[in-house]
Amino acid sequence: MADERKIAKEIDDNINYIKDYLGVGETFDVVFREFRVGRKRAASFSINGMTNDIVLSNVLEELTVYKQEELTINTMEKLFYHRTTHSQAKLIDNMNDAITSLLSGELLFFVDGASQVLVLDARSYPVRAPAESNIEKVTRGSRDSFVETIVFNTALIRRRLRDPNLRFEIVKVGTRSQCDIAVCYIKDITNLDLVETVKKRINDINIDGIPMAEKAIEEYIVGGSKWNPLPMVRYTERPDVAAVHLLEGHVCLIVDTSPNIMILPTTFWHHVQHVEEYHQNVVVGSYLRLVRLAGVMLSLILPPLWLALVLNRQLLPESLAFLGPRDPGIIPLGLQFILAEFGIELVRMATVHVPTAQATSLGFIGAFMLGEFATKVGLFGNEIIFYTAVAAVGAFATPSMEFAMAMRLFRVSLIVLVMLFKLPGFACGVLAVFLLLLSSRSFGVPYLWPALPFNFSAMKEVLFRLPIPSKILRPAILQPQDNDRLNSGGVGKNNRSKDEKKQPEK
Repeated sequence: MADERKIAKEIDDNINYIKDYLGVGETFDVVFREFRVGRKRAASFSINGMTNDIVLSNVLEELTVYKQEELTINTMEKLFYHRTTHSQAKLIDNMNDAITSLLSGELLFFVDGASQVLVLDARSYPVRAPAESNIEKVTRGSRDSFVETIVFNTALIRRRLRDPNLRFEIVKVGTRSQCDIAVCYIKDITNLDLVETVKKRINDINIDGIPMAEKAIEEYIVGGSKWNPLPMVRYTERPDVAAVHLLEGHVCLIVDTSPNIMILPTTFWHHVQHVEEYHQNVVVGSYLRLVRLAGVMLSLILPPLWLALVLNRQLLPESLAFLGPRDPGIIPLGLQFILAEFGIELVRMATVHVPTAQATSLGFIGAFMLGEFATKVGLFGNEIIFYTAVAAVGAFATPSMEFAMAMRLFRVSLIVLVMLFKLPGFACGVLAVFLLLLSSRSFGVPYLWPALPFNFSAMKEVLFRLPIPSKILRPAILQPQDNDRLNSGGVGKNNRSKDEKKQPEK
């Protein structure tokens, strides 16, 4: 953006500056229009396709019906306070701010002789209606999900949290893109030091644009090693999931043009829980959670552990003597696993890129080629296909796609270590994964909390789906201002004083 420039009283100076700066006449989508307000000249600038023409027509009709004698002094103030019927309007005296508003979709209205510009927010972005999430589906529960428009997403959260302390602070990122990012938190719950840390890291971003939206923001603000495959934030497309985390004391980042809301900080357990568990009975929900957790663990260790045992048959007890293929095939077992993993990844990527109508057919073709055909010609053994399939199902059962990809990478690394060093390689690989989990931190929060450091009450909540009435305390590791959820905050009449609230559990 250019140096600081004030709005000039001469309307031609403002018109010529904006026309030259934005290339009006070169680019078709910047709309310029001249008016008469009384006998004074007026002009407007807007972006084609980003404004609601009906709303603007009604507002501009009100602005242009003044008589000359009514506009001798304080022209812009009279227009703003007496004729601007639109609720979202403001006066700006800085040209840089005015151009930023224009490029964000707002309308600029200049009047000759006024050193301010009237900014009308009548934006009408191209938008799709909220629909069911493709990633976080549930058998019961709401079917709406976030979309690519930031104001729709904030409304979806506000609909579920009618809390006067809910805050959406806008931060702009990118010297050219000027992308809107809303930092969302509940003021009297969330640790304000965490909020300030997040905002500082966002403000420190120095780049021309962030076309990759939330993923680019994540890589700038998470800190730590950029080569750590473990996700340090959680993404969700569901407003109810975002609302639950806000009530716990998390911070959510809403990036304009992205339907994925970033939740931070997160731990290992955030990535293996799913909203479906809370739409089922307590016992059923706990069962689903344990099955999912077991599936994640099996997807990581089952293929490399089987391979390590088969390559060290002398260590197998008689009860496990059945392990191992009768006919290992023409390719070494470890290489069979690697090729099978690559085959599954190719099928997965192909199903993402092909049209939906062809995805099912592609899945059948991939299963037939990788399974039936490959075993018949002797490329793969039946057990290789079985254990690879179990690992793939466990990965697909993981709610977090980013965490599932990290588990796939760890699994392939373990298989390579087993091929090279057999059972010691497996042991060292598992230890390395554990140490990486142990040393990882998301905005200062240990990745394995509440397992390490151990917190018994919190550990029960992450392992089992406890009844909602028993979930009184917020996660202590977040150091929330308000530690419990009984009559706290909001607009209720029975709010307790801060002295009566329990101190955060250490």
